[in-house]
Amino acid sequence: MALILKFLLMNFYFQIDWFVIRLARKYDRPGKKLLDVGAGECKYKKHFKKLVYKSQDVKQNTYKTIDYVGEVKGKYDYILCTQVLEHVKKPEEMFQEFKRLLKPGGKLFLSTNFIYQIHMVPDDYWRFTEYGLKHLGKIAGFKIEKLEQQGGIFQVLAYLLITLPLRIGLEKWQWSYWLYIILFSPLIMILNLTAVVLDQIFKTKSLAINYGVVYKKYD
Repeated sequence: MALILKFLLMNFYFQIDWFVIRLARKYDRPGKKLLDVGAGECKYKKHFKKLVYKSQDVKQNTYKTIDYVGEVKGKYDYILCTQVLEHVKKPEEMFQEFKRLLKPGGKLFLSTNFIYQIHMVPDDYWRFTEYGLKHLGKIAGFKIEKLEQQGGIFQVLAYLLITLPLRIGLEKWQWSYWLYIILFSPLIMILNLTAVVLDQIFKTKSLAINYGVVYKKYD
């Protein structure tokens, strides 16, 4: 139910979660080891119940659920990195670190936004096209197994309209923003559903909200 509501009211966040859930269904296997980079509060740990789940944050913070902070030495079958790449000053170096941590043939599961407001100021540096993501992988020694565009032009427009109050400063009063979501939830649901349908009819690669990528390290 929570996932359905997220799809209807906050489609952007739903698409990130749905990308990870599908990965977990496919790759969560006993004997495998996954490192969640930039894990924060480890919100995706619950989806990986069979494999060995470890986490690492990009910076020192106050989260007590982080297993490793800083340099990590070890070999992993998988690395999960969601909505972190845009906050890293040197993404090429981060990809080299991914390569070092993965076993030969290991997989990197990465998501990053393309159309999204500036956030986590001042540590918001990049927005990547699908070609930029391909380039980063190639120079680091990865091949792409899957590159998923999340949201087309109509979902981008819907996202911008729905989050318009954030652009005019309503987020300063958090209660006001959530009141707006509640009062206009029927309209938001209709807008999101219509955008999803229209993106299926009029497919385009010119705009995306987010990208999800599965990389494989060269043996």
